[in-house]
Amino acid sequence: MSKYAPHHSSSSARATSSTICQKCLKTGHFTYQCKNAPVYVSRPSRTQQLEKPSVLAKLKETGKPTVEVPEEFKQK
Repeated sequence: MSKYAPHHSSSSARATSSTICQKCLKTGHFTYQCKNAPVYVSRPSRTQQLEKPSVLAKLKETGKPTVEVPEEFKQK
């Protein structure tokens, strides 16, 4: 085996109860194993966040990750 080859351990290949699927947002399996329908999560676009600070404030209240708006873009 080459020293540059990736080393796979069998313990990390198993999904745990805390593993979250990125396709259906349910726990217990990986995305490539998912047989459920994809879930659409509606989010405001970056333009909407910059034009309407209330949208950005609402996202902060719900705890969803976002990017801070630089000061030079707030005063337009």
